[in-house]
Amino acid sequence: MSNSLQCWQCGTAVTDQPLPLSTYAECRPCRAQLHCCRQCQHYNPRLRVDCDEPRAESHSEREKANFCDWFKLRREFGEPGEKAPSVDHKAELNALFGTDAGVTETPSNSHTQLDDLFTAPSDDP
Repeated sequence: MSNSLQCWQCGTAVTDQPLPLSTYAECRPCRAQLHCCRQCQHYNPRLRVDCDEPRAESHSEREKANFCDWFKLRREFGEPGEKAPSVDHKAELNALFGTDAGVTETPSNSHTQLDDLFTAPSDDP
């Protein structure tokens, strides 16, 4: 098992911690505890309990060390501050179905038709 490990908080490569990871292991530069929910593969912030493992205990502080029996070390994270690439969905649809040159928008006179529908008929012959 390689010792390449990345800190969940600062993204620094942690090379000075022996594996399996001790419950009290921490990142030297930022002093973040590594045996915590945030460093676990089961961590999922989109869930109510933040954990994909249904048998795991609930922990109120996800950044603090814990004694979870289901802890599974997560080794890599995205770069700190890295954002997901934006996707231009309209460009993808145009590439898939061709450009929207075949679609023409006709000006609508629906407002005029609506006014004509609800105006009172005149009494003039």
